Amino acid sequence: MENKFILPQMQVMITTEDSYIEGIIEVPDNIKFASEDPDSILFYILNGGFQFVTLKNCEVRDRKNFAFRPENIPKAHINVASIELMQLQKVLPHDEKEVKYGRRKDDIT
Repeated sequence: MENKFILPQMQVMITTEDSYIEGIIEVPDNIKFASEDPDSILFYILNGGFQFVTLKNCEVRDRKNFAFRPENIPKAHINVASIELMQLQKVLPHDEKEVKYGRRKDDIT
């Protein structure tokens, strides 16, 4: 049976050597995950052979000098090798038809 769950939209904060980057993680639709748990998905993204992580609606802050204003970027591609820490901040709902972790109501018995 084909995996039908919709990936959750996850807001994350990524820490690199120079920056804090906060945004919504984008995962290609053709990627299949064994689990729909957001923590498992993030683990697979970091350890599954991906070279880049894409975030949309990003806010980038300088890690060493907080006096700099945050920069808002519509989309950022971050090299996985430069990531020191990725924190899941929250799981965002897609719409009213879906429930926790992206399962559709009609899939739940």
